[in-house]
Amino acid sequence: MEPISFKGSIAVVDNLSKAEAALDKLFAAKYIGFDTESRPAFFKGQKFPVSIIQLATNEEAFIFQLKYVHFSGRLVELLSDENIIKVGVGVQDDIRRLNELCKFKQGGFYDLSSAAKKKGLVQSGARALTARYLGRKLVKSSQKTNWALSKLSPRQLEYAATDAWICLQLLEHVKHDTTDYRKLAALEREAGNLSDNEEYHIDE
Repeated sequence: MEPISFKGSIAVVDNLSKAEAALDKLFAAKYIGFDTESRPAFFKGQKFPVSIIQLATNEEAFIFQLKYVHFSGRLVELLSDENIIKVGVGVQDDIRRLNELCKFKQGGFYDLSSAAKKKGLVQSGARALTARYLGRKLVKSSQKTNWALSKLSPRQLEYAATDAWICLQLLEHVKHDTTDYRKLAALEREAGNLSDNEEYHIDE
């Protein structure tokens, strides 16, 4: 499959004035792609706080570096606003980790992974959903890089922007997919196309 990546404008938000400008645009949006990244832990017991929050419209992506822009004020208000839909994958884990920085009441989140699982899809991560609904490959090679760096690389920025933006591209596909994949799997097993221990999914 052909790789897919965000081709719009990417803004690194690393000071208060940039944050205010970015939030002005984000508060005007109806739907926002959402994700977070943390420095990866390679040893048992290691734990690092969220390093960046990625928020994207269809045209622009904003990478909030939390070492420079604290998770507080209008940024917290945005993630609490019920009228602005934040679309992500596995968002409860992101929200839990953000609550470790600042307690807040989440509002207006749509979890693509949870919605896909309710339809009976076994593989419900961003890469699997991108393959299923868009027929494209979501490249994850930068996932385990150091997101706590003062200056992120162009590859990291593209990866981070894509992870938030892709959620918006998947939203309508997931919402309007009326297939009952559990029923489909049962029918295919009955027809001999699936074994008893197989499910209907696309491997990540």
